[in-house]
Amino acid sequence: MNSNNHNRVLAIGIDAAEPSLLREMIQQNELPSLAGLLHAGKWLRVKSSAHIGSGSVWPTFITGQEPSEHGVYGEWVWHPHTMSLSRYAGSRLLPFWRDLILAGLRVGIFDVPFAPFLQVADGFEVNEWGPHDLIEWQLRVSPEPIAHWLTKQPVHPLFGDRLDVPNPHDYGALSRLTEACLDGIRKRGEVAEHLIVQNDPHLALIVFSEIHHSAHYLWHTLAPDAAIYRQNGFRDLPPTSPALREVYREVDKQIGRLERAVGPEATMLVFSLHGMTAANGVPSFLQSLLCERGFAKLSRWTEKSWKERAVGVMAEAKRRAPKSLKRLYYELVPSTTTTRLAQPTMLAQYDWKNTRAFALPTDQHGWIQINLKGREATGIIEQCEYEDTCKQLEVMLESLTADNGKRLVERVFRTARSVEDAAAQRLPDLVIHWSDAAFATPLRINDSGIVSNPVGMKFTGQHGLDGFCIFRGQKQLCEGDVISAANMHEIIDASVRNGID
Repeated sequence: MNSNNHNRVLAIGIDAAEPSLLREMIQQNELPSLAGLLHAGKWLRVKSSAHIGSGSVWPTFITGQEPSEHGVYGEWVWHPHTMSLSRYAGSRLLPFWRDLILAGLRVGIFDVPFAPFLQVADGFEVNEWGPHDLIEWQLRVSPEPIAHWLTKQPVHPLFGDRLDVPNPHDYGALSRLTEACLDGIRKRGEVAEHLIVQNDPHLALIVFSEIHHSAHYLWHTLAPDAAIYRQNGFRDLPPTSPALREVYREVDKQIGRLERAVGPEATMLVFSLHGMTAANGVPSFLQSLLCERGFAKLSRWTEKSWKERAVGVMAEAKRRAPKSLKRLYYELVPSTTTTRLAQPTMLAQYDWKNTRAFALPTDQHGWIQINLKGREATGIIEQCEYEDTCKQLEVMLESLTADNGKRLVERVFRTARSVEDAAAQRLPDLVIHWSDAAFATPLRINDSGIVSNPVGMKFTGQHGLDGFCIFRGQKQLCEGDVISAANMHEIIDASVRNGID
């Protein structure tokens, strides 16, 4: 950046970087760039909305609103007025940097997850160049000269081809994925440096997504002794090469590159909104449990329309298809098509007149929606029954144990304080945090006929609840040791505007 560096801000998101691992690596002198920033600044714990769902954290940061206001919690969003799901599209969010643009300030945005495309005219805007989360399924760049320049640069190695890992024991696939992430981090640093130097934005917001992508597949290589892995047969795992720590170290190198590009006087924030911890897939028994315990009922064949029957057959065929055929399907069919075909099969076909509560599709926590009259189009639970229905579900869930006596649920909490709040918001009514025992393979539940296995067992990392922020800037703008994801934009905004007439 050329001048007035005290008004320039560089914010770098390290998507899903685990704070405890970062602190450990900083203390072991593995991350010199972050160590230098921390020495000149301060460490903050970031409280985010990851306890509701990982899909909520970036919308919370982007808008400065809590999930109860912006209504985003995951990839698939429930629409009570149509009793259906749709994939989150992202266009309705209003990011905080829109006000900076309207104030005539230059803004540079690079791969911020879940962010809408604003068509920035002064500065730069790059969406889905090398993302973890695909929202619009296409690269979008503004203004046009930058779009033209970027098309001539090497593409991100994860763009289009996701380099999927079939299972956590396929060390060849893990190695290829890690190499692609390392290459992507280097390319991201090069592109971001060029965009910053050439455009001199007041705010540059750059997000590295490669740690997020790799850690979902590689977390077991960092914590092989975690209880989740021991109970599922992980034994004497060989080290991967390159290792996940190398991905962290490469991000640190690129942070140093971007720090040099903005100069020592610029305000800097390096942050994650949630971390990573052990998992082995996602527990998949909630739908069956709610049906078994009488909270939900599936439609019978004779009660379904011909369209519903066709969808049901497609869903069953998908469930029974061999893994090899599923992999071939996802390799050959465009992602936009697979998503469109998946949409009608994401939710079970319920008999709504006899369903009080039902499970929503999720990538981590359990989500339960009450079939509330006046909110759901075919709701049957009166508002006066809402509280009692929630309590019944809480008691049932908190008493669940596996056949070895271990509790399956760590915590159940509600997203609304009252039925009036619940009726007005777009979040699941109950969120369930599973204990390690819920990831057992196979899982047998006491006092139940259900035997289940987690789905998506190729994933060995799930999101931790806390993030971090290293802040180097004016101390009066950042007091205390904790900050919420919804308030982080205030520090950025104040730092950008400080000293500007």
